[in-house]
Amino acid sequence: MKTTIIKPLGLVLAFSFLFLSDSALAQKNYPKFVKGKVTTPCPSGDGGLDPLPGANVYWKGTQVGEMTDAFGFFKIRTDQATDTLVFSFVGYTTGYVLYEGQDYLEVTLAAGELIDAAEVVSDGGSTRMEMLDPRVAQTIDRRELTKAACCNLSESFETNASVDASFTDAVTGTRQIKMLGLDGKYVEMTKDNLPAIRGLATIFGLYNVPGPWVDQIHISKGVGSVTSGYESMTGQINVALKNPVNAERVYLNLYGNQGGRGEINFHSRHNVGRKWGTILMYHTMYNNREIDNNKDGFMDNPLKEHAVLRNQWMYAGDRGLEGQYTVTGVLSNIYGGQMSDLASDDTNVNNLWRSSIKSKQFQASAKTGYVFPGQSWKSFGSQFSGEYYEQNSNFGERTYRGVQRYFRGNVLYSSIIGNTNHKFTTGVSYIYDSYDEDLDSLNYVRTEQVPGAFFEYTWSNIERFTLVAGMRVDDNNLYGLFWTPRMHFRYSLTENTSIKMVGGRGYRTANVIMENMGQLASNRRWVFESQANLPGFGLRPEVAWNYGVNFLHRFRLAYRDATLSLDFYRTDFEDQVITDLENAREVRFYNLEGSSFSNSAQAEFSWSPIRRVDVRVAYRWLEVKADFKQGRVDLPLVSTHRAFTNIGYETKKNDKEAQWKFDATFQWIGDQRIPSTALNDEEFQLEERSDDYFLLNAQVTRVFSKSFEVYVGGENLLNFQQPNAILSAEDPNSEFFDASLVWGPVFGSMVYGGLRWMPWSE
Repeated sequence: MKTTIIKPLGLVLAFSFLFLSDSALAQKNYPKFVKGKVTTPCPSGDGGLDPLPGANVYWKGTQVGEMTDAFGFFKIRTDQATDTLVFSFVGYTTGYVLYEGQDYLEVTLAAGELIDAAEVVSDGGSTRMEMLDPRVAQTIDRRELTKAACCNLSESFETNASVDASFTDAVTGTRQIKMLGLDGKYVEMTKDNLPAIRGLATIFGLYNVPGPWVDQIHISKGVGSVTSGYESMTGQINVALKNPVNAERVYLNLYGNQGGRGEINFHSRHNVGRKWGTILMYHTMYNNREIDNNKDGFMDNPLKEHAVLRNQWMYAGDRGLEGQYTVTGVLSNIYGGQMSDLASDDTNVNNLWRSSIKSKQFQASAKTGYVFPGQSWKSFGSQFSGEYYEQNSNFGERTYRGVQRYFRGNVLYSSIIGNTNHKFTTGVSYIYDSYDEDLDSLNYVRTEQVPGAFFEYTWSNIERFTLVAGMRVDDNNLYGLFWTPRMHFRYSLTENTSIKMVGGRGYRTANVIMENMGQLASNRRWVFESQANLPGFGLRPEVAWNYGVNFLHRFRLAYRDATLSLDFYRTDFEDQVITDLENAREVRFYNLEGSSFSNSAQAEFSWSPIRRVDVRVAYRWLEVKADFKQGRVDLPLVSTHRAFTNIGYETKKNDKEAQWKFDATFQWIGDQRIPSTALNDEEFQLEERSDDYFLLNAQVTRVFSKSFEVYVGGENLLNFQQPNAILSAEDPNSEFFDASLVWGPVFGSMVYGGLRWMPWSE
């Protein structure tokens, strides 16, 4: 097979960029220290100010910072490398002050931007439950992502109990995520609060977000905010990437595993003048090694060539004006299928069953915000993003080509009603979403244009409760009006106990082929039960209601911090596109006639039993059912029961850094229903339910200094492999060939290693 290597031109550009000189600021005769006071408006709303103890005060782009004392006062050494002071506190707006030599500053922070609110539940916890934010349930920070050496977003949830990552098939090595027992297509994926992984990129787009680029991941179960759109049904995952303010000045991560996969992740940030900062990020992945550990004649992991280049600029003006402007480019080639050594004198590599997935993506976004001087609760903002995505694929004799052109504009205005306890955000949006797809000789085309408007009201008393209620109306040119009401509520029974409730509606248009790409790795016949009066695939949009409740309690157990989280969520579909695999000869798509629902209950316990040891234990129960043509069934390939344990230990710190870090994640995945294979010949029939199995992942990290560390680890260390993962693997031209019925790992244990280098972090 002939492949095209993606040359790391971006890496050359990145290192060239690294050695560009930062713009030097003129030396000024500033005082040695800056003093001041940080306050917040009184809860009564009478115009008075209260001191804000414990607020963070630091110089933008540096680690030079202090905290305010019990009376809100601070004293910080001046730093002529930057001229912007940042003031922040959980649950409050972040303030920026241009420093021009003042001896004393008075800064007022307004309460209410709860998206950043967090409660740390263990010593240095890298995963935390959010106590104040009524929407965000859990935050994963960059430290947690280093526990499993994750290399892209689809692999970033290995130490998380709320999100599953499973393979779509046994050929392409593609992973998809699931939440509340339903596929990731029902989760609204955003990147820096902008829609990012959707449409044709719903599955493969996860590979375009490298783990080392991520600063935090915010996981919200249930419907999201109306300001983000109407597509969220089971949850929202916002990926906050490192930026010119919070990223390491220079970062290099090298990774390799025994499967032949190697990766380079690099980024470099720079101040450009007084108001601008920029970051250049590069990621490349390459795998050219064919491995067949399960001896079925197919590569266990596909060959890959992947490159991502991203550049972001941030602007912080003098009078409340800020902006973020980003461009990203992606090239990806994935090759899978039969092993090359199966070729004989009578055949060649080109005659073997092979899959080829070639994609390219270009994204651009612009976010601009303005905070009115002296009125930190009043702001205006705009968000614009565009994307071009193209994919060309071959699966044996079957071909697919898809092109998506996407644009979204969002304009928002935020203010208060009377006082800061009553706030609102309102705005308008516009979406242009165009698709042109070919599956073999069939063509599917549709263009959606969706103008919309929204209003969201927030009533808050930070200590006791927060209510967020919103409504949006969108007019889809193909499917009519979408009415999307949503509500989020948080009530604190005590300082350490809160209850959250959520309810609302979501809409989405199914992209049937790409969302079921794994079914192309089979010889099933694709059948669309279309309605002639509808565009595209001839199927109605999906509509669902989601309701949920969460109980969070923080307490002391044996004098150590502990947290207990209990939640229950239900998703009810008014309409849904059913993917019916119950006939082994075909995959059939049709609109729901009857009922479809998901019930999810989860208990999670976090505790630090002794110093430098963190333990998280979770159990989740799922009930996911739908009415198929043949009656109500459990949704296939969904485990009813899952148990999870994560343990982390760090040795005694030396010079403020741990010398050794040990992390292990142990999971039990219960049995799953397998789609019926009764129509197959007996030798190609599977059991009705899969086996349950255990997974063990572990990693050891040696920290040599603040700027250098080395890690080694293993995935699936118990070496569990799904038996008979590919039906009729010896004859891919057979009508029984099917590589899509995957419920467990295909590859056995995998050992990996790598290093992280962060110069100038000392």
